Amino acid sequence: MENSVADSDVTKMNLVLIDDDAMVLRSLKTALTDFGFTVSTFEEPLKGLEWIEENGADIVISDIRMPSCDGFEVLKRLKEIDPQCDLIFITAHGQMETAIRALREGATDFFEKPFTTFVLRAAIERTRRFRMLSQQKKVLADQLNLLNNELLYRNSSHYIMLGQSAGMKNIAKEIVDIANSNATVLIIGESGTGKELVAHAVHQSSPRSKQPFLTINCASIPEDLFESEMFGHRRGSFTGAVETRGGYIEAASGGTLFLDEIGDLPLPAQSKILRLLEQKSYLPIGEHKERTADVRIIAATNQALDCLVKEKKFREDLYYRLTVCNINLPPLRDRKEDIPLLALFFVLQFASEMGKSIEGIDPEAMRILISRDYPGNIRELRNIVESSVIRCRHTGLLRKEDLSEQPSVIKNNGESAKNAWPMETLRLEDVERRLYLEALNRTNNNVSAAARLLGLSRGKFRRRLASLNITADEA
Repeated sequence: MENSVADSDVTKMNLVLIDDDAMVLRSLKTALTDFGFTVSTFEEPLKGLEWIEENGADIVISDIRMPSCDGFEVLKRLKEIDPQCDLIFITAHGQMETAIRALREGATDFFEKPFTTFVLRAAIERTRRFRMLSQQKKVLADQLNLLNNELLYRNSSHYIMLGQSAGMKNIAKEIVDIANSNATVLIIGESGTGKELVAHAVHQSSPRSKQPFLTINCASIPEDLFESEMFGHRRGSFTGAVETRGGYIEAASGGTLFLDEIGDLPLPAQSKILRLLEQKSYLPIGEHKERTADVRIIAATNQALDCLVKEKKFREDLYYRLTVCNINLPPLRDRKEDIPLLALFFVLQFASEMGKSIEGIDPEAMRILISRDYPGNIRELRNIVESSVIRCRHTGLLRKEDLSEQPSVIKNNGESAKNAWPMETLRLEDVERRLYLEALNRTNNNVSAAARLLGLSRGKFRRRLASLNITADEA
């Protein structure tokens, strides 16, 4: 043979040959089958088109001049059957005008007889690459459009909040409503849901945006140092106070102070924060005159503060003082429509940081990302994407084989899958309906491709859609 079998992506393709010359068909089928392709041949163009409508095809190779139906009519009908199917013209009467017309009307390649099987093989490879690039271009355009349209908040040099879910859009509106006041804000959400990003968004949307934004992790400061760190101290006011030092309140003056994980704050420290909120003043250690506090307080917690109040672990008066304006962040599993936006944003961010030419996410990889439950929320998604970008060794789109696995995610997925179909309501028709919809979803509603995915003929697939009452709108 003139060429060795190429990569598996090419040889897995289903080819249909249409030519009124039986000898040409036999010769081409033998050569292309040896290359590893699945090949079907037809001397009658209309019979070939009927077969394609039932079974589908990746590429059609057709003669132009045929007695019953010329190649241009084949091309027209093929595009009606399956717009995604590619067609290569071969002819013994090659003219420049014919070639131009063929390409204008949608053929992907054109060449004259006689030709070598190597030339035909190369044309098939070009067509495959053209299809792959076209699909990739559409994916990138759709993802870029999605990303641009769903930016909820942008801060000059970087994007802070993204979301297309109703929950996140409502939160964006809440931020706008809250930002112009000086009221205390309490952000409630599971770990990893982006509480600090929301606090940043409130600050950046407020009149204090040009002033400092400081974060204190309440769980990380030892109880005996909290008052000093928060309010500052005078030199000599306690052992080790070798110099006068301002605290976070002074450093954040005019701006915003974010108290993260306030539920972990010890009770004595809670009383100090309560006085700060009520009196708008504070007393540094070792001083006798209170200072005015010009700072907005935003707090966050992943705990149920009302339960801590009942357990006497959190002051009730502080709880009510904090809950002037509440923002409740939903977990990522409850707003899965935001996963494509977040995943794409992280891919572009990390690819840029690592100098990699990754421009988007393959649809199958995106489907896998969406299917996960993320007990660690956005932080977990971010870590998975970062690890996947590190592992990715090619350009273009991030693929499913690049995705990083994490035990917690796999375990959670297993539990979700187990609970996805309660046995008391499980019906075979429901399972089959979901399968057909998933096949259409994976192939962007391409009936021929969806039928091939399930190992069915196009006609049988369509008949089953009708029996399951699956409409085009639903798909």
